[in-house]
Amino acid sequence: MARKDDPCARKKFPCPEKLTRTQSAVGAGGVLTVDEKTIEEAIEYLHVFSRSLGASSRFIRLDDESAYCVLGAAAYMGRFEKMRCFDAQRVFARLPGAGLKTESDLRSWIAQYFSPVNARRWDSTRKRAQEFLSAGIMVFVPVEPSSAPVAGPPLPQRDSPECPGILFGKGCPPGRSPLLAVFNSRKPRLVSPDSKWLDVMRSFLHALDRRGIGLAGSTGTLTYDLASVFALRRGLLQLLVAPFPLLTAKRQLRRTFGDDADRIPVISCMLHAASCPAKLSMRCRDRLLADLADFHLILEIRSRGNLLAVLEQIQSKSPRPQFVLKPETPRAANAGNFTLLKDFAEHAIGFKSPRPREPVRIWSAAASNSPRPSGNLLRGLDRAPRGNVSQCVSQGDYLFHYTRACGGPWPGETYRQYLLGLLETPSLRGRSALDVLVRIAREGLLRAGCRMIRGGTPVVCWSSLPPHELFLIRKWRQGFARWTVEPYGVAVRRDVLRSLGAKPAVYGSEQVYSVLPDSEKYRFQVSSSGLSAAWRHEREWRIAEDLALGGIKPHQGFYFVQTTQEAEKLNGSAALGLPVVAMDE
Repeated sequence: MARKDDPCARKKFPCPEKLTRTQSAVGAGGVLTVDEKTIEEAIEYLHVFSRSLGASSRFIRLDDESAYCVLGAAAYMGRFEKMRCFDAQRVFARLPGAGLKTESDLRSWIAQYFSPVNARRWDSTRKRAQEFLSAGIMVFVPVEPSSAPVAGPPLPQRDSPECPGILFGKGCPPGRSPLLAVFNSRKPRLVSPDSKWLDVMRSFLHALDRRGIGLAGSTGTLTYDLASVFALRRGLLQLLVAPFPLLTAKRQLRRTFGDDADRIPVISCMLHAASCPAKLSMRCRDRLLADLADFHLILEIRSRGNLLAVLEQIQSKSPRPQFVLKPETPRAANAGNFTLLKDFAEHAIGFKSPRPREPVRIWSAAASNSPRPSGNLLRGLDRAPRGNVSQCVSQGDYLFHYTRACGGPWPGETYRQYLLGLLETPSLRGRSALDVLVRIAREGLLRAGCRMIRGGTPVVCWSSLPPHELFLIRKWRQGFARWTVEPYGVAVRRDVLRSLGAKPAVYGSEQVYSVLPDSEKYRFQVSSSGLSAAWRHEREWRIAEDLALGGIKPHQGFYFVQTTQEAEKLNGSAALGLPVVAMDE
């Protein structure tokens, strides 16, 4: 009879302690199949099962003598700049089985497979290999299926050009701790703060026991970066699969992890630069990551995508437990979840997303991509406590600074801070055009930027086009997943901005730019009849510095939004200063 404090009995899960090592590796046939659970039950099951999993290494580290020979071969092949990555891997795959242990063995092997090496090149190869070894670079070989311990799946077979035969690593791998990998199809740069996948990811990562389960992670996508940054912050064990050469890993990872990049163990199938198409390296990264992990957390997988194909391949060859989010509404972005739940039901643990809750954001229109403004955008302006603003807008007395969504860090915010904010500070996650305006109101500052400004001078841009004419300049940018401008922003009287240094943009050809004084070049915007975008219709003005809104008096400007509900949200911001106008009351 099961004890009352037995978590397996309490939640009616199959108790992992009763599974054999072979059953743990393959999912125990139908034993691991459970009914749809809540996210809390899925996390508990993950911990209970991980404690019984006798995780074994998916790869074997070569001894220093054998590693020296592999690194020597890599140093020699480094002179072949156009050598394809998978061709190099086929060469590396032969080395461990060739029994190379000494410099003499290596030199003979190079002469046999390439060409005899002169004394000068051999000396360079030997010294370079010793430098690699002294720098702490390790060499690993995958465990073949025939020799793999029953508790864990092997790395992919070596007969595919996309599968590595040798891995290069640096740092201290997490040993035999079970590893969880998080998989999510690529998402737009603008993240909706109410995304189910983000809430699920936060719940799982916060629940991981730093002493028990590690993270098999990577970098290069928002989901991978989120998981790796969070694991580093919480002190979780992790192993990072790099989609770039190991020798450039420190420089590449510093962009995301800062000085803490040196603390993360890294492996890669590339030691130095090699010819490898980006799409191929990404697929290889996903495949290696999926095979290294003991558990998969599946958030949202698209149908007929590369990531779904990778996961199906791994589950067909050497399945492992997958915790699959079961979406409430099937759509193309999550159809792969249902495929995995159906085709690999014996190893899939489906769970429901957290219960609906009140939004934690201030406000965000990211989910609806800020619908087009209605035609009557001036209604309500005359209700603002500063005279007949509607008439002044119609007469062109105001200039308008329009906000747009920010698909990434705020100005002055690091990428790492942005990632941690998404996971740890829900109230500040929104990056929609209205969220940008809320931030401006809180800070009381319009920050100058230099993107797409000739010469790189930071400026604050304005337009003389009022909101009811916004359709003339507003376009959807597919690549950025956002509108060029949106019906949110700040309006300030033209004469006030002139006194603060605002000047109209100078439109013209390259010849016009060349004759402008250096002090005026920030005003230039290229425009000619031969360009697809002439830009003149934006009727732009610029100020070459940040603009503090604290110096603008209430009767000289106002914030504008679309609805009264949005106005109420904005009115709750600190240091608001200026009145708020709802444009379509």
